[in-house]
Amino acid sequence: MTKINILPNIAFFDSSQGGLTVWENVLKRFPNLNTQYLGDNARCPYGNKSQETITRYASEATLYLASRNALLLIIACGTASSVAAKELQHLFKLPIIGIVEGFCKFVASLLQDKTRTVAVLGTKFTVRSNRFNEELGANGVEKVWARACPLFVPLVEEGISQGPMVDAACDMYLWDIPEDTKVVMLACTHYPRLTLPIAESLERRLGKTVIYKSIDGDWVLKLGSKEQNDPIYLVESSLPIVNFVEQFIVSNQYENILNHGEKQVLCTDSPEQFESIARFFTSIPLPKVEAVEIQT
Repeated sequence: MTKINILPNIAFFDSSQGGLTVWENVLKRFPNLNTQYLGDNARCPYGNKSQETITRYASEATLYLASRNALLLIIACGTASSVAAKELQHLFKLPIIGIVEGFCKFVASLLQDKTRTVAVLGTKFTVRSNRFNEELGANGVEKVWARACPLFVPLVEEGISQGPMVDAACDMYLWDIPEDTKVVMLACTHYPRLTLPIAESLERRLGKTVIYKSIDGDWVLKLGSKEQNDPIYLVESSLPIVNFVEQFIVSNQYENILNHGEKQVLCTDSPEQFESIARFFTSIPLPKVEAVEIQT
């Protein structure tokens, strides 16, 4: 593969545009960071594919981004993180982080009573992989309730983040969430665009206040109808990723070589369509989206 003259950067990879939610939050903390983002929209979604296929796709993306001077790769995809991150960490010298380990450790730190339920909302393959259950258990969480929400991604990618269809989908997936749930994890990077309808569905089901924990602080999304001081925390994966990036930059003394503000956004199919959908995931102006071909 031809070496390309690109500034040292931190790379992000997702099956499509959802990982831009992670990219955006990292850039909120480090606005001058050199970054490249690759969305494999030609082969999206990953959530209904086999473990072997997902790992192959993620390996090809890793090799491609490594050839473009990446110093760190963030797998900003819940499915690929659940399925392929550990294997990629063994295969490549490039430092690689997925959203699972740090996310689970962060959530466990929120859970003072480890007997309370943590709910995980993700794709079919994320839930079937059991990776979140394993990592949460390793961090002392005793009860995990996982639910696949396959309608969420296509709704978001159609630009539908509120209204009757979204409300119906949320109620369908959350109707039997346990009464003692304390934390709800958004284990897919598309799902932060549905935080409000998810919070409203949780309140309809459990009657409790829902607090969204984000890089911008804690936000009350929905006040509970029950008079009790026992809120539910709704959490997405960006905050632990942002903290990891900060530690990575400082520990490797990369402050001076990563601060030119170079941003590149790549996709594997139809950059115009990619960009039209991307606006639902980030408020940061995108550079011109470039279509690239990943060698297989």
